[in-house]
Amino acid sequence: MPLKIYKRGRKWWVRGRADGEQSYINRSLRTFDEVVARAKVAEIEGKARKRAILGPDAPSETDELTFADVSVFYNAKPAEAKFLLKVWPEIEHIRVKDITPKFVRDLGKKLYPMAACDTWRRQVVVPICAVINNAHLEKGTPPINVKGYSTIERQRQDEKRGKLSRVKKTPGSWEWLDKFRLEANSYMGALALFMFTTGARIGQSVLIETEDLDLRNSRLWLSPSKGHPGQWVDLIPEMIVDLANLTPRNCRVFGYTSRHSVYGPWQTACERAGIEYIAPHAAGRHGFGTETIVRQGVNPVDAAKAGRWSSPRVLLDTYAHSENTKTKIVEAFTRR
Repeated sequence: MPLKIYKRGRKWWVRGRADGEQSYINRSLRTFDEVVARAKVAEIEGKARKRAILGPDAPSETDELTFADVSVFYNAKPAEAKFLLKVWPEIEHIRVKDITPKFVRDLGKKLYPMAACDTWRRQVVVPICAVINNAHLEKGTPPINVKGYSTIERQRQDEKRGKLSRVKKTPGSWEWLDKFRLEANSYMGALALFMFTTGARIGQSVLIETEDLDLRNSRLWLSPSKGHPGQWVDLIPEMIVDLANLTPRNCRVFGYTSRHSVYGPWQTACERAGIEYIAPHAAGRHGFGTETIVRQGVNPVDAAKAGRWSSPRVLLDTYAHSENTKTKIVEAFTRR
């Protein structure tokens, strides 16, 4: 089937096989202009003829694919799409085979000169690699593997910024939670208790609807998150009482339409209670990890399973925070 152009929405696409080519293509030409679309098809056909004449020495079609070309094959999540829009002007015209790990690493420094290395990785390296490696699976373009930033690189960047990255989080505790709940409204108080006693993420928690509750069996259904499947989560008696007394608001059990609507009132409740501001994630998931492992001595395997961590190591490395280390060590080695 020879190459033909057709409209899909407002844009022009091409499908078929160029003369002498074995592979079938069906992709966007990334233009609203029919004249431009036909010119692009002529270019594709010209390259195909060149490959037919030169044989193995001719560049393959995938060699000519740019970052813009392969981006159409990647279904970016909203957050990823926002990050990709920022890097787009710097990389869209570059052929995928010419994008090097060094270029990707240096792009973070260029776009966000005063950001932390972790920001470079999250907002530049990860989304670019996701697009390129997806294209490797879809079209056979070269994959990419970008080395992470070293401890020394993070330290140097922190010195340049004048502040530390990866600041140690203060985990939630029962004492903090009780004071917080005295000043928070009933929805926020229940939300804080739920995250602390289940290890649930705030993004998951605000999405819980009435249909997800099974209070008769002391549990609720938690939606999938971070690659983990949805599952039933057991509730403590105090949590069941709170949920039974909450009237659904905004079609959600905890009354918030998104996690972003929680942060302002959360900070206000901390100020009114005269307690340290601990963000929802630290108060909840970090609090759960520290309470179970450090304070209550729960087996890490059981705690990781209950909190839906991929492994006990992730829980121990990131979410279980040491407390009163010096006192505990001295007491452990004091002869009685």
